[in-house]
Amino acid sequence: MKRIRFGSGEVVTGDAVAAALVEYITSVPATEGSVSVDIPVLGDDGQTSVSTFVVGADTQIEVSAGDDLHVDHEALRFPVPELPIIGLVATIETDPQAERTAEDIDAMMADIDDGLGR
Repeated sequence: MKRIRFGSGEVVTGDAVAAALVEYITSVPATEGSVSVDIPVLGDDGQTSVSTFVVGADTQIEVSAGDDLHVDHEALRFPVPELPIIGLVATIETDPQAERTAEDIDAMMADIDDGLGR
């Protein structure tokens, strides 16, 4: 279990969730702004609930071991959430015009390369 401290608060979550959140926050480019993420947390009553964090490139959290906290079936109670995709996302075109579009883009890139060589 891990304690995550932020601003004026603290939550407790599973080791894998905390690691995923740290990795996610450190990979958010400054140009992305902020995004909300939901993570499973341990409530004061011992039950699992969900907390929503608004995170961005400037988010500062502190993660520490919750040595005094142990729960059965941690991985099941605190699954790593699907975090929003950040940055550019590529898609693959499969329609009949895709090959022609690719050829057009290749031709434009060749023109640019030729222009840069002058």
